[in-house]
Amino acid sequence: MAKKINMLLDVDVPIKVQLGNTSMSIRELLDLKKGSLVKLDRMAGEPIDVYISNKMLAKGEVTVANDRLSVRISQLYGAKEKFKHL
Repeated sequence: MAKKINMLLDVDVPIKVQLGNTSMSIRELLDLKKGSLVKLDRMAGEPIDVYISNKMLAKGEVTVANDRLSVRISQLYGAKEKFKHL
């Protein structure tokens, strides 16, 4: 059994980071142009959600590392909670 689990440890899985949500009318979407702002349902600095297989795995904060946007994990579900959500 341990050998089978070890095989899974190298499998890549997609991770999604969600900054926030909003709703817009089609008219508002059509009016978007370069430089337009889209207001989200979160405040600046508020933790963002990290998902794996569409299930929330953690909360994090947006950072910059080596000139790239990154997410620093600030809250991770415990092992029991983590696997319950997956």
